[in-house]
Amino acid sequence: MKKIPDKYILVEDKNSIKKQSKYALLCKGKAVLELGGVEGVFVEMCLKAGAKSVVSIDRYPLGPKVIKYDVLKYFKDTKKKFDIVYARHMIEHFSPIDVLYIMKQTYKCLNKDGMFVIVIPNLNNIAIATNEFWREFEHVRPYSILGVQQNLEQLGFEVVKVSPDYDSWDNSWYKNIVRAIRSLIVGLPYQAPDIYLIAVKK
Repeated sequence: MKKIPDKYILVEDKNSIKKQSKYALLCKGKAVLELGGVEGVFVEMCLKAGAKSVVSIDRYPLGPKVIKYDVLKYFKDTKKKFDIVYARHMIEHFSPIDVLYIMKQTYKCLNKDGMFVIVIPNLNNIAIATNEFWREFEHVRPYSILGVQQNLEQLGFEVVKVSPDYDSWDNSWYKNIVRAIRSLIVGLPYQAPDIYLIAVKK
């Protein structure tokens, strides 16, 4: 196993394939850019789904199909155009100024009708907002999905879907019952730990 850099904490994602399969299906016949690819799991999934090409970058890549590249620097250097830019659990590792830069540069590097897919921790999930998010020391700050949507729309994107990612937790019937009871007790809906947004360049 490759040595993990000292400043990087990797939280193993055992259900990564389940969580990301629906996004990979969007990539059939598309040129894809993945921001924060880590081990390259999504690269394999996109290729199996029939993606035309996949470029995956990460500051600390842990797989051979992921290129070592800082996201901000990549946008300054690349002249490539893409049909899909995919950023899962990535923007929370950057400051607001850098996130706005990433959004602007993504808009520029997308072809017309290209998609920007963003997956972030769901702050409507109490456990995520109050505890789980802060376990990873590489997190800079959490982002509200409404704030992400608002800034993308101001940049010219059309947001076509926003939804809790129900594949990001165990959907067994007994756990859903426990969640329903917990929601009644605390008076708040108990949502999935991830939430995603799909925006289109028009």
